[in-house]
Amino acid sequence: MFKKFTVKDIVFLAIFSAVLLAVGGLVMPLVMFTHIYALRQLVSAPLFALFCIIAIYKVPKPGALSIIGLITGLVLSFMSPIMFFNNFFGAVIAELITLLIFRSYEKPAAPVLAAGLYIPLTLPITLVSTQIMKGKSIAEQINDPMQTVWIVIGTFILSFLGAFIGKKIAKELRKAGKLL
Repeated sequence: MFKKFTVKDIVFLAIFSAVLLAVGGLVMPLVMFTHIYALRQLVSAPLFALFCIIAIYKVPKPGALSIIGLITGLVLSFMSPIMFFNNFFGAVIAELITLLIFRSYEKPAAPVLAAGLYIPLTLPITLVSTQIMKGKSIAEQINDPMQTVWIVIGTFILSFLGAFIGKKIAKELRKAGKLL
């Protein structure tokens, strides 16, 4: 089940993490200062899913998504420790769920599930880590419960949409010999 990572694998995942942060940096300024819970995840979900599934197709080893979460989390921790916990633990939990169900990334649905769950799983982590680190209760964080429900549903939909689009791109890249 567990395969060793090569230096080439780690470098690829680090480069993809940097690309992910750069692309995320393009959309985050639009919602960075909002106080609407989960809006940041809604905006970033399709991008993270798209790039994460391509990375998993290139490095289909258990731990690949966790490495991406660790690297992006470490960089984002300079802005806020909460972002580290969101990214790292969201990736770890998404990967654990996927590996418990599929045992590897060999089945076509496994990378989709991992990439699709990654950002939505950061939502509860945000609530808990913000409560612990900033002392804001969950009720304080969720201003409008009905709005939050729709944003969370939208986050799931956009995340899995990004994963499906990323899967198509990864398959084409693989056919073209660019993602071996």
